[in-house]
Amino acid sequence: MNQSNIQLLLYRAILLVGASLSIISIIGNYISSFPFFINLKWIVLFFITVIAYIFSNNKKYTFHIMFGVFLFLVCIFLPFAFVDSGGSNNNAMGYTFLLLIATTYLFNGWRRLFLVVMLILVFMAMHALEYYRPEMIAVFSDRTQFIDRMIQIPLLLLASFLIILRFAKEYERVNQRLDVFANFDELTGLYNRRVFNRAMEEAERNSNEQIQLALLDLDNFKKVNDKHGHYVGDEVLKELSVLLKNTFGFGKNIISRWGGDEFAIIYYGRKIDLTQNLEAIKKSFRDYVSAYEKTAGISTSIVSFSDYDKVSQTLIAADHQLYKEKFKKPS
Repeated sequence: MNQSNIQLLLYRAILLVGASLSIISIIGNYISSFPFFINLKWIVLFFITVIAYIFSNNKKYTFHIMFGVFLFLVCIFLPFAFVDSGGSNNNAMGYTFLLLIATTYLFNGWRRLFLVVMLILVFMAMHALEYYRPEMIAVFSDRTQFIDRMIQIPLLLLASFLIILRFAKEYERVNQRLDVFANFDELTGLYNRRVFNRAMEEAERNSNEQIQLALLDLDNFKKVNDKHGHYVGDEVLKELSVLLKNTFGFGKNIISRWGGDEFAIIYYGRKIDLTQNLEAIKKSFRDYVSAYEKTAGISTSIVSFSDYDKVSQTLIAADHQLYKEKFKKPS
């Protein structure tokens, strides 16, 4: 999921919050005994948010409409609400912060900067108007303002919470996907080379344990691709990956796609157990892949970390052993 998709989901959530806030505010204004004309801004906001939500599926115009909606909120809705709801005695500050939060999440580049600057300027203009022309600001009784604040402030807090919560969930979801991309091979679902390298360093530090390194290389895999295409080749790689995962799991052992048709295993346990498991995998895989290519199979090498002082030496030894194993086989 890219950034624009996250912004779109958040935008739709904000539109729903705006429509809900409009309805509740109209009811709250009635309870607070505000005159009817105060509800005009909420009625307009309700219809704008509903229409914008309907058109939010049109990706060609969505972000233009979104920018227009926030221009309306900053330049028209907020000043109008400030003037006809009692000025700074009402909840304009809360709505200003709510707009700031939404603008920061939804926009990038010049649009974000423009809306933030406009929000600041409008805020300053509203308070300057209240100071120099107080007769233009509607005045209501303390009781009316109290009831309104008891309704509006919890709504503002709830709306802010819902917006931030939605963003946090999307952010967490994206981070989880990035973590998968950073640590796992997309085709096979096995760990990638980066995780393997970290695991090699960790294995070197655990020199008191029995740890083995196995390298696997597919024999005549190119023939499979040449005869049947890369789709079948990918399916063959996936099948081997399933065999490896079912045998070694995703516990302490590390199963990695090391290269195109090369795999690596860091195995915590006895060398003889690893050898037996790999022989079983070789047989199962040979039975499967022979339907595509009779000469296809797996070459393997196994070395113990305890036999070498450095990770690089362990890896070189396993690579040399694998080369000798493949050299013995007919191509």
